[in-house]
Amino acid sequence: MNIKAYVSVIIAAAAFSATMNSAFATQETTPQNMTCQEFMDMNPKSMTPVAFWVVNRNTDFKGGDYIHWHEVETVSVPRIFKQCQKTPKAKLGELTQSAK
Repeated sequence: MNIKAYVSVIIAAAAFSATMNSAFATQETTPQNMTCQEFMDMNPKSMTPVAFWVVNRNTDFKGGDYIHWHEVETVSVPRIFKQCQKTPKAKLGELTQSAK
């Protein structure tokens, strides 16, 4: 393979890689962007960690406290699920106040 062909392959691969990286970089994979329908379709064992993230995200309690895992599991998950049944197209990030 001559040097021009080799350089062309490297440039093409770099361009393709940059395109793919920018395509994936714009999609944030956090529960905040998850729809209620996606939340309701999840395995029930996965609901508590997602709800824990949503409830405790951007919450400023005194002394660095947070809403405890057990409270999220027994109180917030049912609240989020009930709200999601009413509005399945809503984003979980929008339900933060109703989940607390």
